[in-house]
Amino acid sequence: MKLRYTETALAEIDKIITSIEKDNVTAAAHVSAAIQAAMRRLSEFPLLAIETDVPGVRVLPVLPYRYVIFYNTCDDAIVVRNVRHTSRLRRFGAVAPDRHLESL
Repeated sequence: MKLRYTETALAEIDKIITSIEKDNVTAAAHVSAAIQAAMRRLSEFPLLAIETDVPGVRVLPVLPYRYVIFYNTCDDAIVVRNVRHTSRLRRFGAVAPDRHLESL
């Protein structure tokens, strides 16, 4: 299934990789590869992850790292909504993606 990304998700991925690159280019490459591998799994198995408390939105961990991908499926694509570090979820008490994202 085709992957689409919200602008928010693309910005979050860029921020994650850029932030890690400042300290360790190799680590950034590993995290980037893990995110890409998770995205490939999603394209093959769209219902792979568990649902969140937001109807239709699923969350997939990016192993072995502490990042998660929030996404939903539509007729012809998987829409990646957010990519977050799990510490951000606890700090803000958020276990769901941004609810205010633009409709796709």
